[in-house]
Amino acid sequence: MSDKQSLHPLADREQLSNSNNLGAKFEGFFLQMVLPGLEDRVREIVTKTLGSNWKLKSIGDNRTEFEVSKKANTLSVKEAWEKTYHLRSQPGVVDAQPLFAVPLPSSDWNQQSKQTVAAFQTAVDESSDVEWSLKQLRVLETWSRFFPDPNLPPGHGVVIGLPDTGYTKHPEIVANLLLKESYDFLKNDKDPTDELETHLGEIINKPGHGTSTTSVMISQRGAQSNYPTGKSVTGVAPGAKVVPLRVSYSVVLLSVTNLADAIEYAATHGVHVLSISLGTGLFNQRLRTAITYAQKRGVIIVAAAGTMIPYVVWPAAYDEVIAVAGSNPKREIWWGSSRGSQVDVTAPGDSIWYAKTDKENGEFKYNVLQGSGTSFSAPLVAGVAALWLSYHGRDQLIQRYGAEKIPFIFNQILRDSCEKFPTWKPNLFGEGIVNAEKVLAAPLPDNVTNSVIAPAFALTAHPSIDNGRLDTFVHLFGQQLSDSQVDGNFAEISRDNAKLRSSLAKLLQTTETELPKRLKEVGQELAFYFAVNPELYKQFAAALSSKQPSGTQLEPKTLTESPKPRNLDQIREKLLSQGVSKVLQTKLS
Repeated sequence: MSDKQSLHPLADREQLSNSNNLGAKFEGFFLQMVLPGLEDRVREIVTKTLGSNWKLKSIGDNRTEFEVSKKANTLSVKEAWEKTYHLRSQPGVVDAQPLFAVPLPSSDWNQQSKQTVAAFQTAVDESSDVEWSLKQLRVLETWSRFFPDPNLPPGHGVVIGLPDTGYTKHPEIVANLLLKESYDFLKNDKDPTDELETHLGEIINKPGHGTSTTSVMISQRGAQSNYPTGKSVTGVAPGAKVVPLRVSYSVVLLSVTNLADAIEYAATHGVHVLSISLGTGLFNQRLRTAITYAQKRGVIIVAAAGTMIPYVVWPAAYDEVIAVAGSNPKREIWWGSSRGSQVDVTAPGDSIWYAKTDKENGEFKYNVLQGSGTSFSAPLVAGVAALWLSYHGRDQLIQRYGAEKIPFIFNQILRDSCEKFPTWKPNLFGEGIVNAEKVLAAPLPDNVTNSVIAPAFALTAHPSIDNGRLDTFVHLFGQQLSDSQVDGNFAEISRDNAKLRSSLAKLLQTTETELPKRLKEVGQELAFYFAVNPELYKQFAAALSSKQPSGTQLEPKTLTESPKPRNLDQIREKLLSQGVSKVLQTKLS
């Protein structure tokens, strides 16, 4: 990468590679019961299995789902999985999952040299135009055409929630913050100020991340102060307001329970759009319950697909969420963006101008810098969502369709309005680059010419990737399943999963016929270890690769190669040596 500032901490490779104690942190359990109203039975099961000092919280709308937690980090990873299997065996329990803060893949996942990176990276125009990203999205034309009244600025009347690291009083954003509605889920108070401090419990931090992502959504046009760079930030929806929701010190390892709480808080406190520029390396049913809760209340949720990660992270990977990949100033895919079939759309993510706050000798310093990451792509699309709601009127949309259909209608219009770009490929970058002008110009669906798809049907468009079955591993290892290469870039996802099925069956000491049953039993735990252990991930990915590097031609699969032996026996030994649950141990042995 260049020496310019980079927002996403995954780009800080040297810092990450020196961090060897960043691991999954146990947070509690998700528990689903067969019928509503069984809280007493849940308490009985929890007391019997875990002890009496655990807290129960009913979540979602069905009265069948519960979060089980304890203040102290009381269980190891192995213990948490063993307790999970025990919980699943109890009468009345439909599902149980351990809740972990799962670290996003670090530089350990991609040990390529700078020369390898350079070969993948398109020659990017380091544009000095602070509004180039808006021009790529045709935002300025959208303002002129649909918001001609200066008293009704673009995005007026719309509230965007931002679960992130909090906020600072940067001149580029402070005027458009709704601080009375904000909340700090780290300290459980109403002051989500980002102190720009490194917290003792977090290894990788990016203080100021919330300020930066806010700025590309709501900053007023033109510089709001004099900055050392002489630059400014212009947000997509400068008439919208943002509610800061502080959920984490870090965008690499975040509390999924904090994020879930923030999503539910936003849904009940007047937020219309959620912009999520952080994620976790593995699915989490507690998080998905919160997303469903918000979607039913008409909240449009947009999330970053991931930066320098070999698959789309969660919550972006969920169907209810609009997953955004990144493009560069040349309208091509940005090389550092995650990609895959779960991506919905693409938006600028490289060389973006953003508001930056630093702390020097206890004093905040404000600036405007240029950086890269899908952390920017998501808020840009969230801004487009704010424009769409503002133009059509959210109350009118609710009256016409019902709140629960708004996210799906917007998602469909957004995707249908995209434009293909030079490096676009199917099943990798969604429908193409977002075009805000086409989004707002698109006619709203009606019951005659454009029927409205019911949310229940809309969510059946993609396979489930959070149940630990084969589709979960297709999602995690999609890049390694292709027999072809795409213009010297990442390999596209293959439709032939024979190699994956064969490898998983051999790893779990079973036949391909019996594999679905085996994955039903232990697939979630196995996926967890691949997600949190870069070395295991690389070794299994290498075993799936059907081509070997020639030594003269750069192969995309070198991104996941490991210098250590690839065979499945050694992967199995490594899993057993690191202390998996007894249930998984019996399947591996």
